[in-house]
Amino acid sequence: MTDAKSAVEAAFYQALASSVTGATVYQDVPENADLPIIIVGDMKSAPLGAKNDPDRRVSVLVVAMVAAEERAPLLDLQRQIEAALDGRVFTPTGWRLAVTFEDDDAQLAEDGVSYVGTSAFDVLALTT
Repeated sequence: MTDAKSAVEAAFYQALASSVTGATVYQDVPENADLPIIIVGDMKSAPLGAKNDPDRRVSVLVVAMVAAEERAPLLDLQRQIEAALDGRVFTPTGWRLAVTFEDDDAQLAEDGVSYVGTSAFDVLALTT
């Protein structure tokens, strides 16, 4: 059986790649990838029970990046990301993954010509 973080990452990638339009979704971004992109980003997990319990609470950051003169394209991607994941229950082999949207942010990047946003999700990952 795969571990909780791997199951969550795969489920997020599949859900985003199949439902978000206007951006390419990556787990590992190739060098010089063209914007707009969405990245299944940082993840952390904690066991729900005893130390070796496979059941986990997994936190995931989904990153969206766009090159645009305004924030609107980024906000559109963030709406799509939230719609694709919030409230969903994924059932890959051996797991039940219940997803909850936590928060997001949208910022002008340091280059002054692109925007970067993160959307945070909490996943309750239970073995089946």
